[in-house]
Amino acid sequence: MAFLLAGGHEDPNLTVLAHAAQRTNVELLDVRLPVSGSHAFCWNPDEGAARFAGRELKATAGFIRHDVFGGMNDPRPEVSARAYAWYQTVMGWLLSEPQIRIFNRRMSPVATNKPASLVLARKAGLRIPPTMITNQAGNFHGQQLESMIAKPVGGGDYCYSLADALAKTDLRSGLAASPAIVQKRLASPEVRIYVIGQSAFAFEVRSSSLDYRVNQDAELILLPEVPQELSMLRQLMSQLGLDFGAADFKTDPDTGHLVFLELNTSPMFARFDQVSGGQLCAAIIHELMAE
Repeated sequence: MAFLLAGGHEDPNLTVLAHAAQRTNVELLDVRLPVSGSHAFCWNPDEGAARFAGRELKATAGFIRHDVFGGMNDPRPEVSARAYAWYQTVMGWLLSEPQIRIFNRRMSPVATNKPASLVLARKAGLRIPPTMITNQAGNFHGQQLESMIAKPVGGGDYCYSLADALAKTDLRSGLAASPAIVQKRLASPEVRIYVIGQSAFAFEVRSSSLDYRVNQDAELILLPEVPQELSMLRQLMSQLGLDFGAADFKTDPDTGHLVFLELNTSPMFARFDQVSGGQLCAAIIHELMAE
């Protein structure tokens, strides 16, 4: 039974997962790419066989992540293009081999579209914040500039107060070049729920920042129980064809209810795994390698 691990060699999430696999009796088939240089790869779709670094790839299960860390360390376009090409190649092979167990094999395209996911989340019974998706700055005035936040429709940047977002946006005739997701500003506590097959884990994320990723100032706390929103989250994930992901929630300051923000289909988990004492990685390996 071989566990294939694919992505960038500098990805800390894959590092902790590799260490977890090595602590079990699972054979690790390491397809992570080094920062510089590439291994030989050849896949014949007619035969299904693929070889990596001179070894035929025969795996029971696979876990793959798109390598974003290489591009963060080296911003040259060719670095990101290389990572994307390798991800599409190995993922293409995994998707074409139905006997290899991977997460989110039947994932709907809606799962990676933040606005559409919000609509489905509401239909699944989850609370979502008052939301407008727009590039019209003139829709907002006065107190709204501080009581609302803005974030990119496609991700890739932080969450800002609406005032800060507009201050750094080049407006032409009152219009931004791209639409943004504009929502009511929520409060702590912030909760992240991981769903890993039949397992689920919840963490409180404590931070004084609007977006804790900006200052990396988050304190993570493993919660003894997963909030009741889990059942509705599982319903949403079932509709989206997901069996792995992490959903982020914040608290409505007016009601105290947890409010759904977004669902990440390939979340970071290294720090959360450390806080949980290795439970996340153990669950990933168990779900993929179970008989």
